[in-house]
Amino acid sequence: MALELNSQETDDLTGFKYAWYKKSEYHINIRSYLTLGNGKANQTEIEEDWMVLPGEYNHIAIHSSPQRYIQADGQMQPFYEILGEISKATDVLEVLLDTDKTILEVTNKEEVLRKWSEIKKDLRFFELVKESYDTFIHIYDKEFNEIDRNIQLNFLYQIIFYPLPAFRGGSFIDEIPVRTALSTLFPGEKLRYSSRYTVSKREEGGFRVKLEGKEDHGASHFEEVYKNKYERTLGLPLKYKYFLEGEYLYNEDSVLAEVVFHVKEELNEKMFYVCRYHIKLNKQ
Repeated sequence: MALELNSQETDDLTGFKYAWYKKSEYHINIRSYLTLGNGKANQTEIEEDWMVLPGEYNHIAIHSSPQRYIQADGQMQPFYEILGEISKATDVLEVLLDTDKTILEVTNKEEVLRKWSEIKKDLRFFELVKESYDTFIHIYDKEFNEIDRNIQLNFLYQIIFYPLPAFRGGSFIDEIPVRTALSTLFPGEKLRYSSRYTVSKREEGGFRVKLEGKEDHGASHFEEVYKNKYERTLGLPLKYKYFLEGEYLYNEDSVLAEVVFHVKEELNEKMFYVCRYHIKLNKQ
């Protein structure tokens, strides 16, 4: 449904768009909570920093720092060490944005694959320590060979490169086309979600966007997977829910200044996952 804008509102929203400084530095904090049964399964808090460098013709380079684990399950430490090594392959990503400002493709794929090839040599140590790590590394081998798809489905990249503003026929629309992401509770499975947003002018200058969304497919998509993997353990039927909500703040230069984004995926009352993304532009 198209937003009904009068001339005053149209003037207010002029300039609402994605803009970038020549060098934008963002601090990212990701806090997640996973519960299984009646107790906490895992709570994690991760920080990292991004430097976003826009180029010509919708090209953008993203330089990311190593992730810092503020809070994490100690038993997962060996996997975090491996993930830290693996992430070095994508510490510099060069992407091409589509016309709606979402990521169309990764343009430095060859560089990423070259880095990954070198990193795998170092990971041989972990393979010799524990055979199961070999499977883990093979999974990422496939991930890097499908890097366009996996960056497009990565939720952090989806948040920063959300298709805002959305236009149709020259007018703002509040309903965003259905998007696809990866499920957290059903690893490897895709989910589809629809979302809507409203935009308003901030008194201090710039714009505020409030966004909400939910699953687009219902529970039937996951019923067979749930039956095979979870039903016996949880002892409850699947009552799948997925929703997201976010608030974007743009400064007076129409540059993305801050995002607070929540996502919740729930199988039933015994198992759910909540994640909060807080992304903030460092002072220029």
